[in-house]
Amino acid sequence: MNKMAIWVQALRPRTLPAAVGPIVLGQTLVAPEHFSWLIATLCLICALALQLAVNLANDLFDGLAGVDEYDRLGPRRALQAGLLSAGELRVGLMLMLGIAVATGLWLVLFGHWLLWVLGGLALLGVLGYSGGRRPYANLGLGEIAVWLFFGPVAVLGSLLAQQSPIHGGAVLAASLVGLPVAAILVVNNLRDRHTDARAGKLTLAVRLGSRATRWLFSILTLGPWLVSLPLGLAAWTWLAWGCIGLAALGVNVAIWRYDGSALNPVLGKTALYSLAMALWLGLSLG
Repeated sequence: MNKMAIWVQALRPRTLPAAVGPIVLGQTLVAPEHFSWLIATLCLICALALQLAVNLANDLFDGLAGVDEYDRLGPRRALQAGLLSAGELRVGLMLMLGIAVATGLWLVLFGHWLLWVLGGLALLGVLGYSGGRRPYANLGLGEIAVWLFFGPVAVLGSLLAQQSPIHGGAVLAASLVGLPVAAILVVNNLRDRHTDARAGKLTLAVRLGSRATRWLFSILTLGPWLVSLPLGLAAWTWLAWGCIGLAALGVNVAIWRYDGSALNPVLGKTALYSLAMALWLGLSLG
């Protein structure tokens, strides 16, 4: 495997739909007179850089903490497998954070002052999930953090960056879109619950157990779909809503049927479902 392929694997680009969906949703909710393609592009670049930074930070900090071992069930981690050194991962992490900060500074300078707060929280979220003395993943707070950052922060932050008014539909959309994104982490932690418990990483899946974690996944994926009934919309939108429901049913069948490394494909499918749900919410609530 050449170096470029190693970095692509470490960056885990299959997770990027989770970052794209909430930003696209947020931009569809911007009032037309406030919309700027430049701001929308910067929002997207910032979100993608933060997502990639999270992936590198998890690889780095879990590897250093001994969470990733020889019997890891998920995709191979670069540090654990000896493909990249801790120093190389730190450089990659700083580069991704640098891109996020550079684009974020533009947004906060020309957007709402609350973006300073949201940006600071986002940086702490990247580094605090698996890094530091008390990573919040060990406290079972990972899913809540994912919902917050990929829901209200991403969607409402997009509106604030465009200096667009925040309305009730935007608040509802922001609350719903983060739920299936959090479900991606539920799959990850369900798969890794045994090795995480052995390493002392007390994720929500470790705390809840297998059955309750699967029910949580079903709530996070099916809940937004059920709430977003296309009442009062054109008849053809029911077809789109039905297609989203079939996708939700598909990932739920998989989460209840499979375990261990067999859950790896469910991660990508759930990420794509979260993107589809974001597009649906933009259509139904925008």
